[in-house]
Amino acid sequence: MRWGTAAALAVLSAATSRCAYYNAMWSAERFAKQARRSEARGEESQARGFWLQAAVKAESVLTRHPRSRWADDALVLRLEALVRGGDCNLAIPYLAQARRVSLAEDLRARADLAAAQCALEAGRPGEAGDLLAAPLRSADPDDRSHAAFLAGRAASARGDVAGAIDHYARSAHPAAGPARVRALLATGRAAEALALLDSLGVQRLHEHDVMTLFADVGREASPTAASHALDRLLDRTRLPLATRWRLLLADGDRLLAARAVKPALVRYQAIAASDAEGTEGSIASVRTFFAAATQAESLAALEPVRVAARRYLSGTPRGPAAAEAQALVALLDQVAAPGEREAAEFQAAELARDSLRAGPLAGRLFIAFAQRRPASLFAPKAVVAALPLLPELSDSLLAVLQERYAASPYTVALRGEISPAYAAAEDSLAQDLGVQPRDAVIAYRSALAPPVPGMRGPWLDQIFPTLGGSGPAAADVEDEPRGRLRPQPPRRRPGERPGERPLPTERP
Repeated sequence: MRWGTAAALAVLSAATSRCAYYNAMWSAERFAKQARRSEARGEESQARGFWLQAAVKAESVLTRHPRSRWADDALVLRLEALVRGGDCNLAIPYLAQARRVSLAEDLRARADLAAAQCALEAGRPGEAGDLLAAPLRSADPDDRSHAAFLAGRAASARGDVAGAIDHYARSAHPAAGPARVRALLATGRAAEALALLDSLGVQRLHEHDVMTLFADVGREASPTAASHALDRLLDRTRLPLATRWRLLLADGDRLLAARAVKPALVRYQAIAASDAEGTEGSIASVRTFFAAATQAESLAALEPVRVAARRYLSGTPRGPAAAEAQALVALLDQVAAPGEREAAEFQAAELARDSLRAGPLAGRLFIAFAQRRPASLFAPKAVVAALPLLPELSDSLLAVLQERYAASPYTVALRGEISPAYAAAEDSLAQDLGVQPRDAVIAYRSALAPPVPGMRGPWLDQIFPTLGGSGPAAADVEDEPRGRLRPQPPRRRPGERPGERPLPTERP
């Protein structure tokens, strides 16, 4: 009886051990299946959680049953769960162990897939591409799809954009479609990229990824193309309202940065009307004032915007909109009422150009500065700054520079000649404004390259930071071809003597 009882207990213990073993492995596989489903839906954080739970269960199998016939399965599952859960460092010993043992073909392909992902994250795309040869031929469609996505990333990192496009096309990974859109844009195939964008199910993507994708379309194709694509997306896709407002707000910002002011205003006004009490609606209201201010061509036209922005601020907006409203009102006040100091007047014109992005208004403020202070060291600088902002007055402005300020370092520099006094004048203005001289001044001392009209002197402190002070107005001016507005011999009227040409009668 004793021997029989002991044997029975041994059999029962073994059966219980096998049952616990199978339960642990079954749980690990179940969590892995849930993780793959979450990945397919674009739920990355949930997928990561399931992968980590699968890793824990697989580890318990390896620890308690290291020589069982399911040990290889548990090893590979532990490895891929750690890697796809975002922890390649913890997966290193399991990668080494997987290389040492003889694995079945399907398990070897899964181990190579995990190793390729870690190689990519470590910045070794060539190694990743080699490891993906077997996973790309896997009989498992999920593994094959994931391998195609990683192969696309590896090809892109190696500079093989065409190869990346082909690999992404064979992957059902949620991020493969957007990655293919970006690759098509990078090769100049904007029409294909936009057609693909229209077919994507962005519900599976994180909001940040959708934002980034449309930002890429706006940059590589055009803000208008991105705006139309967004309209089509919102017509066919149900997204949370807050997400819709944020996408539309970002679209308005892109349009405004591209100087498409009217479409930007339509965006902002629609958001403000639909989300009047929300954060995005409040921010859109402030940016409506900003967009209107960019269109002002005189201080008189700017004043109604200034009054409306002050009224809005007095209503005590909350959250980010309050900070933007305060910054905008401060900017408008500084442009409209800078005070009597010479530096403050000049800074007001620069703020109108660089921060407010109101080019015509800034040009007239520069001319008004030169008219009020014709003997100022910075009067010719103001005339130079007005040149690209008021191209219709360029002949008159160039003639004034040639006849009245021919010896000014700014006029000399505009002609493309070396002017040692240029850097000293810029340093003087920087001290008056209370800011550091821009790097270009330091570079000019050594290189003395001919300057481009506009955007002169020190960088001013950012007044309206949300949309960027050195926005498209600054960028467009800086990108003017050298010499485009170089002075030509002045055309004098009959009977006119040198030095008699007055400044254009443009006033703000």
